[in-house]
Amino acid sequence: MLRTLPVLAVVGLAACGGGSDESDAEQTVRDFVEATNERDGERLCGDLVTQKFKEQATGASGDRVDRVCRQQLELMRGLRLRLLAVGKTTIEGERATVRTRLDIDGVKAPRVFLLEKEDGSWKLASGSSE
Repeated sequence: MLRTLPVLAVVGLAACGGGSDESDAEQTVRDFVEATNERDGERLCGDLVTQKFKEQATGASGDRVDRVCRQQLELMRGLRLRLLAVGKTTIEGERATVRTRLDIDGVKAPRVFLLEKEDGSWKLASGSSE
């Protein structure tokens, strides 16, 4: 059975450095939404999601994980995300929690993104509904 990439596991990211950790983590979420909507697999799979999360979400490992991640993103048709609001962002060392409200194909719902620092940038590690 085809597993559905981190996007659907979270339906929820590298920060543009230079700001505070909070603003960088929030920017990662914005970048994730944009890359998802643009089906930009290079950016999403290469820069915005942790290696561990990609492996868990795709079932692939090693050198295959980015390729499988990009393929799964390409197979998703019609999925549109809209970031309605960014709520509280909490930083605890190398981990961040960003609370948001998303519109996912017309359904508005709260989402919590968990991020981790990987290679010096905030990346999506997991996500869930509130």
